[in-house]
Formats: sequence, C-alpha cells, structure tokens
Amino acid sequence: MSSFDYLKNAIRRKGCTLQQVADASGMTKGYLSQLLNAKIKSPSAQKLEALHRFLELEFPRRQKNVGVVFGKFYPLHTGHVYLIQRACSQVDELHIIMGYDESRDRALFEDSAMSQQPTISDRLRWLLQTFKYQKNIHIHAFNEEGMEPYPHGWDVWSRGIKGFMEEKGIYPNRIYTSEESDARQYPEHLGVEATLIDPRRTFMAISGAQIRENPFRYWEYIPTEVKPFFVRTVAILGGEKSGKSTLVNKLANIFNTTSAWEYGQDYIFSHLGGDQMALQYSDYDKIALGQAQYIDFSVKYANKVVFVDTDFVSIQARCKKHQGREHPFVQALIDEYRFDLVILLGAIPEDTAAEPATGASAASSRTPYLNLLEGLLQANQMPYVWVDEPNHDRRFLRSVELVKQMMGEQG
Repeated sequence: MSSFDYLKNAIRRKGCTLQQVADASGMTKGYLSQLLNAKIKSPSAQKLEALHRFLELEFPRRQKNVGVVFGKFYPLHTGHVYLIQRACSQVDELHIIMGYDESRDRALFEDSAMSQQPTISDRLRWLLQTFKYQKNIHIHAFNEEGMEPYPHGWDVWSRGIKGFMEEKGIYPNRIYTSEESDARQYPEHLGVEATLIDPRRTFMAISGAQIRENPFRYWEYIPTEVKPFFVRTVAILGGEKSGKSTLVNKLANIFNTTSAWEYGQDYIFSHLGGDQMALQYSDYDKIALGQAQYIDFSVKYANKVVFVDTDFVSIQARCKKHQGREHPFVQALIDEYRFDLVILLGAIPEDTAAEPATGASAASSRTPYLNLLEGLLQANQMPYVWVDEPNHDRRFLRSVELVKQMMGEQG
C-alpha cells in the first residue's frame, strides 16, 4: 500500500478530477500524479500542505530541528566557519549566539598583537556578512558581563543563557561545538545534547588565540569579511617631484597587495576637463569622499597591508593653500581615517634623482606646501616619518624597511 493512498481516497471522496486538484493545490497534473504514486522522493512541503488544505486533511508537521553554536568569535576564523557550515546543514534552523564581556574582551585585546580592538558591532558584522546568504542561520549577541569565566561559571552562565534563549524563542535540540570539555557540560547544564565537530582540529587547525597572537602568520585562516579589520594602512604623502605615486606602485608590487590611487587627479580629469584651475571650495568634499571610497575598496582586497597615495590631510592642505580655509567634511574624514604608518616625502632635487644608491646623501627640498602639510599632520596628532633620501632607490629601500618594521615579526 502506497504511503499516499490516503490522499487518493480523499480525492475520490471529494469527487474532483486530478486536474482540478492540481490547479487548486498549485501544481501540475503530472506532478500530482507522480506524487500520489510515490515517484517523487522529496516532495515540496508547500505543495503537500496546499494539497492537504484543499482535501480538508490535517497536514502532518515534522518537528523542526533547531541547533545552537556559542562563541566569542574574537575574531571569527575559518575553524568557526567550518563548525557553523557543518551545523547548519544538519538542522532546519541554526542560532549563533555571540557572547561579549567588555572587561574580558579588553583583556584579550591587551594580551594580543592586534593593532585595534574589535567592537561588538565588528564581531556581529563579521558573522552577519559571512552568513548573509544562508537564511536558516540567525545571529544573536549575549551579554556575559559579570559572569565568571569557564570553567567555574557554568551554573551562572547556563541560567543566563537559558533565560536569553527563552526570551528569543530559541528552543534547541542540539548544540554544536568543537570543544570536548564544553560538550560534556551542555547536557548537564542546559539539558541539550552536544554534537562535536572536528574537536582535534584535523580539518581546520586554528584557534582564535593563535590569530590574536599573530594575525599575519595565520592570514589564510581569517575569513574574507574579517581580513580588512587586520589590514595595515600606509599613507605616502608628498608634493610635486617627490616620487609619491611611483613609490606607492613599487611598494604595492613588492608586498603583493593593493593600493589606493589619488582620487583628486581622476576628479580633475572627469569634472574639470583635466585642468585644476577651475577647482573651487565645493569640490573638496567630493574629492575627499572619492578618496575614501578608493581606500575602502583597496583595504577590502588587500594582502595584509595597503598603500595609499594621498590622504585626507593632504587634501585639507591643498584646500587651505588654494582656497584659504579648511573644509569641515575633509576634517571629519581626517578624524575617521587613521593610518598605521604615514611616510612624508620631500621633493627630490632634479640633479640627484637618478644618482645610484651609493651616492652621497643630500637634503631634500622642503617646499611651503610640505611645511603646511607637516603642520596639519602635527595639529591632527598624526605621527609621520620623513623620508628625505636624495634619490628614488634609496627612498624605496627606506620605505620597505619602515613597512617591515611596522609589520613586525608578523610580516
């Protein structure tokens, strides 16, 4: 007897043709015929429900499988991603609950090699962006402030997390973890069985502590959406005849990464016909915004470090030089964008630019514009390094040295 014979009997009692039933249930007659004869291995639940509704039958609903993954995700890494991808393929609904504790998280940062501390919003964004196309994954943030850390705080933590899940309507029947010690605690404290995924890290040999200690060494284990957070930014500043743009290109090539070109030159060509004599005060906010977009794009695709040709202090210096005043929007971007290394180039005298690297050292020319630029860097409390070597090769070697020092042993 077919598992769908009860549907055939209901259709006969209804006194309808197969075509009428198919039309009313939102399916073709052929699909309905194959369904009734058990020819479809995984029939659409939506179509089945519509068919039961038309035939006035109760639709047998399967209990939904709900899974949970707990973690700090400080930072999110590919081991977490592997765990979550395995878990979400085994349940109908997966809830990722990110725990945060400001004092604990601050201590983790201070004991790390990270150049900046990830905020709660940073960590949530990493999760949301990484799993945004998987609709059965839901992200939550749970405040663990004041809860005694593992392994002593299971009683307090479990009471808190049970209340949180009840408030959110999360009723899991499975917890997924890579930690064997945690897996033993979940049944006792939460009454939910745990499933271990890659506990010996044979598939993904990485931990959050390793990345915090040395992000660049474990770069391959940092997800695409997380990498921009760790990228170091280097701004190359200077006036005419400083070799700024050429140096940016050389550094990006040697470090196998991206660079952000000077947007102002593109703006002058596209909006002013290639001549800056028509430049006016109202153009500087547009130039700054375009530069920000260039920087953001380059950071997104960078390999550990990115090189920026002209920053917002440079744009402000030009605005002040040519328009006689500073622009508030440009200042806002100066405050927002802080670079890990700022290299300030002096102008190279024409008679020394092509000298070999073994030539005698000569002082670079510091023009009024460079003095203005340096004054703005100081006023905005932005540390910088003068690179005054007398020719391009020496400047290149000095800049490579500075970048390596900035990257430290992680480079």
